[in-house]
Amino acid sequence: MFHSNALKQLDMQDLSIVLLLIENRSAKRVSEILNVSQSSISYSLKKLRHCFDDTLFENTEGAMQPTARVLAMKPYLQSMVQCINQCAKEGVAQAPSVRQWNITAPEYFEILMLPALLQHIREAGRNWSLSVSRLGQDLPISQLLAGDTDVCFGFGPGYHQLHPLLSYQSLGDDSFVCLSSVHKHQAKTTLDLNEFCETPQVFPTPWLSEKNMVDDWLSKQGRSRTIMTRANSYHAGVNILLSVPALIAVPTHVLSTLKVPDQIKVLKPPPGFPTFTLDMIWCKDRNTQNDFHQLEALVQKIKR
Repeated sequence: MFHSNALKQLDMQDLSIVLLLIENRSAKRVSEILNVSQSSISYSLKKLRHCFDDTLFENTEGAMQPTARVLAMKPYLQSMVQCINQCAKEGVAQAPSVRQWNITAPEYFEILMLPALLQHIREAGRNWSLSVSRLGQDLPISQLLAGDTDVCFGFGPGYHQLHPLLSYQSLGDDSFVCLSSVHKHQAKTTLDLNEFCETPQVFPTPWLSEKNMVDDWLSKQGRSRTIMTRANSYHAGVNILLSVPALIAVPTHVLSTLKVPDQIKVLKPPPGFPTFTLDMIWCKDRNTQNDFHQLEALVQKIKR
């Protein structure tokens, strides 16, 4: 029985909205994730506030900050979503044998690891299908805990959130190089910090984020860079450099996959430029699942 009749109005999407708002702090971002209108988010919030007699979220400096009440509810809501997902999995032994993996990852993973992973899956005879969605500014913690996302690939160390219920495995490290079509850079091998900050840049957004580790590094030094435009992929960013004098910072391992024309100079970034790792992230509950260990083993074969 429900504690109150008001609780009967809620559905699973309402609960998902609460969890996603806790992680993302943005109704707009949640509407993009769920592919629903912002008015639908507002309607769900109205129901939730009535049911629990609490504001749940306060709009502070443009972000939706969760109240103490909703933070206390969070583990129970996560448990409910996990239980519902488990109920759906029971008794499906006769279902089609194709195993779909829901993966969240940046373009970096798709370029450097996904092709080899698919090859290993085929060679191992696994009847698997991989559904890859783009990594957002934050890790999809709620989706990982709820089982909606099987595994996530993110950047570390220190560039993503840590969570006690998630496991993290580094798959290798990488650094950056700078590609420039600016004429005065053609005789150089390394950029200094002033040149880097002052040169118009293409910001590659292979994951959904307003900034990346380069901007965090610059901010710690009291500096910023000049962003001329944003590109949805590294390849698109390089193409832009062919039309305008500009600069783009790309991961070193990605460089070999790009067709860099002769007129674009490959330069070392300023001293102290950040490095990063690609991390595999999953819910610790998956550690008991045999098929997850099979996927992990195949990923380890191609770790950088």
